Amino acid sequence: MEDVFRLARLLEVFGDRAAESLPPVVGEVGEGGVVDCPYWEVSWDVSAPPGGLWGLDSHTSVVEFEGVSVVVATGALVGGGVALVPGLGVRWLGVRFNFAWEGPPPDLGPGVYVVSEHAGVVFDSRVDLESVRDEVRSGVELALAGAWDGSGYLLVDGPVFRAAEAAEREGVAGAIYRGVMERRARALGGKAVGVVKRVERAAYLARCVGEGASDEVVARRLLGGRPGRVGPISVSSAGFTKWMYYVGAPTARGLRVLRVEALSPEVAEEAASWVPALAGVDGVPVPIAVADRLARRLNAGVLKVLYGATRAEPTYSGYEALARALQEL
Repeated sequence: MEDVFRLARLLEVFGDRAAESLPPVVGEVGEGGVVDCPYWEVSWDVSAPPGGLWGLDSHTSVVEFEGVSVVVATGALVGGGVALVPGLGVRWLGVRFNFAWEGPPPDLGPGVYVVSEHAGVVFDSRVDLESVRDEVRSGVELALAGAWDGSGYLLVDGPVFRAAEAAEREGVAGAIYRGVMERRARALGGKAVGVVKRVERAAYLARCVGEGASDEVVARRLLGGRPGRVGPISVSSAGFTKWMYYVGAPTARGLRVLRVEALSPEVAEEAASWVPALAGVDGVPVPIAVADRLARRLNAGVLKVLYGATRAEPTYSGYEALARALQEL
């Protein structure tokens, strides 16, 4: 936790530089990539899950102070063993200066991102906060994936890689998203499976079916309220291709739509056949739900320590992030 206390002192130093440069406006990172779905189908066959499953999840908070925005990314890997971040000797904190940084980057310790690995620039007001958040979060998740021993299947909360529209652009954001995508695509092969819980804003399946609705709405209609799967759909971006199925997972109140992804069509199809059988009361696969709970509590504990260790005042949105975190404890 020495990195947290060092960071707490930094917040007090740079607070008065906040007005030097306004940070760029952060917008939504739209979906991109080339979509292909020549033979999608609906199936209601649900298989029993295999043994030896692992779950991986991370949780990211952004606490904004006047001069510095702090990204805190924690995570957990559960299954045949347990691995946690903070831990594993990896970076898990990100600092984005809310002004234009000049000169060599400061050394804030081995656990802190200050310079982008993918774009080679200091995280300052010329870099949007969402790019910083994605780079820090992905670094934590890939470190945890590296702790997986390769046995069974690894269920990762989120996409195997994000086919972000921003990855196809020039500039710093494009370099960061391309770098994150390439590193994830290389690390999450084999029997690693991405499980995307929020599909209400996606339109991959809707484009294939030809309906003007979100993927969640289209999948519900096609499944008719019953557990099952719809797919496959392939998405290619930056030289990588992933295969996806939309899965209806039972919940205490009905059906939840998830998206199951893998870099292999065979792995994606097999996982889509048994993911519904792993659903908890909220439809989320149990291994991911367990990892999520650990990651959230770790994150909340770190934010509590950070706030208590600094005299710098968060902004209003920073106080909101702290309040949400304290509810986890």
